[in-house]
Order: sequence, then C-alpha cells, then structure tokens
Amino acid sequence: MNVPEIFETLKRVKWSSIHWWQFHNLFAVFAGSLAEASRRWVKRRNARLAQNWPSVDGRVQRTNVVKGTRFYGSARHPTASFTYSYSVNEGSETNYYTGDFSRPFPDEDRAWEWLWTLKDKKVRVHVHPDKPEVSAVLAGDLDAHFPLPMRTPEDLAFARPEIYTR
Repeated sequence: MNVPEIFETLKRVKWSSIHWWQFHNLFAVFAGSLAEASRRWVKRRNARLAQNWPSVDGRVQRTNVVKGTRFYGSARHPTASFTYSYSVNEGSETNYYTGDFSRPFPDEDRAWEWLWTLKDKKVRVHVHPDKPEVSAVLAGDLDAHFPLPMRTPEDLAFARPEIYTR
C-alpha cells in the first residue's frame, strides 16, 4: 500500500467519538509527562539558585520510604523522603517552617539505611531571602555529612549530585 492509498483509506474511515477519545487519552499522557518534566526542571533551576541563598540549621522530623510501583511495565525505584523543620528570625519574631526532601534508591533497604543516619539530625537548609517559606536542602550538603550507603556499582547511578527542593 503506497502513501496515496493510505490517505484514501483514511478518508473513508468514519471518525467517531471513540477515535477522538483515544487521542484524548494520548494527550493526557503527553500532558502528564510534560508537567513532570517541567516540575523537575523548576526544581533543578531553584536548586541552582538556592546555592546562593543564606542557610540555617534545620532538623529532620519524619522519614518515610515510598515503595516502587509498576507503571506501564517499568519498575520504579523506592524513594526515601524526609520532612525537615527550620526557623527564621524576622525582626523580633521567630517563624517556623517545614520542607520536604526526597531521593531515589535502588532498593528499599538502602533507602531506610540512609534515612536511619538522618533521623533527628541537623541538616543545612537554604532559605529564599525574600520568601522564608521557600527552602531547599541540597543533595551535596547531605552527601558531605551523610553519605549514601554504597554496595554495588549500580549504586553509583543513584549517587548523582542532583538537587531536590521543596
């Protein structure tokens, strides 16, 4: 079948709402992927900016590991996350804020092992100078004091110096 015959075949097809619904589903997947890529780009950009923000001491509060789930046949790695709190002096007042940090791991045991070293510890929190509720914990700062548990060469893929922000 050559190209003109394909176009003639497409002209004869009755395009019902079912066909348009399939395009709608593809659009939803595309839009979701674009939103996730945008979110990651914004996080990386904010983290680069956060390197120049003033820093304060924060404290790790809650830790959790979200188990990997399967999405369209691909395995997702477990993600270790923690919530941190920090305080900022604004004039004569001291205001308290919280933030979140997460990082992927090759398996759940390593994620919990790393979080165990962080539990109730102080972490360096970079705070936006004009918006103290906006903060960032840099992966490089954490790696300097709380190194990732390395066991295999595969772990090196997860030790990349990405920066995660709130």
